[in-house]
Amino acid sequence: MTLRGRVAIVTGAGGGLGAVYAQALAAEGASVIVVDIDPRGADATAEQIRRTGGVADSHHADLTKEDDVDRLVSSTVTTFGRIDILVNNAGGALPDSVSSLEDITVDHWRRTLEMNLTSAFLCCRAVAPHMKRQRYGKIVNVSSRSARSTGWFSQVSPAYVCAKSGVLALTRHVAKELGPYGINVNCLVPGFTISGPKLQQAWDRMTDEERETMIKLTPLRRLPSPHELANVVVFLCSDASSYITGAAIDVNGGSFMG
Repeated sequence: MTLRGRVAIVTGAGGGLGAVYAQALAAEGASVIVVDIDPRGADATAEQIRRTGGVADSHHADLTKEDDVDRLVSSTVTTFGRIDILVNNAGGALPDSVSSLEDITVDHWRRTLEMNLTSAFLCCRAVAPHMKRQRYGKIVNVSSRSARSTGWFSQVSPAYVCAKSGVLALTRHVAKELGPYGINVNCLVPGFTISGPKLQQAWDRMTDEERETMIKLTPLRRLPSPHELANVVVFLCSDASSYITGAAIDVNGGSFMG
């Protein structure tokens, strides 16, 4: 297995794509710390990994809070002795997401940036000293197809677009700063993926025209499966990607070609 002996933190892994990423890393031999603001979700993912023969611990944290992030990293190092992989998947759109600039409150704006961008920044900052000391590390930040262009579909909040665009910029900066220490930092940029109840509801809320347009604008003419995204995460966390850093890997069926 390509990740045997590696220790991975996966945030937002209590369900949806984060759970799929955590399970995929564990299947390749990594010991996985499943992190989520929902303790029941984190516990469920960790238990699923253990039932299939993997090694996993669960950790409850609000990753917009500096103290929670510091406790997560300290606990991981105490338990496993090292941190090799960080997948910054936590984030998403707020339940009251609005798509009009004039309807967005300052609170909505701040919370969206904290969930998606501040959390990634805090986690990168916290693991950096440990990875630098090891002179080895893999960081995968998760952005969104929505960060690549406006108007992907009408329900997207400008705050979400800006936050996920910030994740792209954060990736480039951290890759440049940590590269001399043997640390690879890359960004997964997934297309719309039905991977849990929230995204299923978002798909269902779209008009028939919006769904048809999304598929028509995708050369492969379909949505991805969660495992097609997880395969890329595993690649970026493995030594097979040893000379890739600062890259944004678009996994969107060709709907954006940069």
